[in-house]
Amino acid sequence: NNVRDYHSGKDSPSIVLMAELAGLLMFFILSSILVLTCTPSILAELSGKPKPPIVEILGLSVSGLNNVSYKNVSSKWGVELAAKNPNMFSTLYLDHIEGMVLYKNEVIGVTSLENEPIVLGPREHEFVSFKVWRKDWNIDGDQPSVKEWVVANLMREQNKKNIKFSVQLGVWGQIKSGWWLRKSVIMNPRCMDLSINLVHNRGFGMLSNKIPIRCYVPMLDR
Repeated sequence: NNVRDYHSGKDSPSIVLMAELAGLLMFFILSSILVLTCTPSILAELSGKPKPPIVEILGLSVSGLNNVSYKNVSSKWGVELAAKNPNMFSTLYLDHIEGMVLYKNEVIGVTSLENEPIVLGPREHEFVSFKVWRKDWNIDGDQPSVKEWVVANLMREQNKKNIKFSVQLGVWGQIKSGWWLRKSVIMNPRCMDLSINLVHNRGFGMLSNKIPIRCYVPMLDR
């Protein structure tokens, strides 16, 4: 009667073993899921195939569109974008950017962004804006000549409720992944068929979509 059970307040060895096995099994399952979902993108990035930046249109405006004719023009477009680096280990260097505004796939204005090169670390983002101003439909400085049929269509649509323009970028840059990989690339973000709501007889309008619009961003080595 004086013998005490020294194991009465402790878990059974079999229960402890089962708990440890369950913990190891859960760790293995979570690790497998993480490896299967993350490894392809990480390996692609570290092997020299990182993703291009995510580019979104935040705003597009136009003014002076009510006085367009074959001889006269004084129109200005303003573009606001956001560029985000989606990579986990790679840094994007956007060394030089040229912005273009298009109407019916024809370039009607171009500008060169003279800002300092943009550096996007992993998962970082930056805002970019530029303006295009046309004073002449013929070759005007760096501005290309605009075809007559394009001007004719603009004249017909300048008093409508809405009009569509597109935005394209030419981006020369570099990508650095870790200490072992650095390569030069060229990107051509394309934001097509952006609808502008026009103020009647004022020649002024803004992007009708209130949420960011994702652009298509092809990227090639150079």
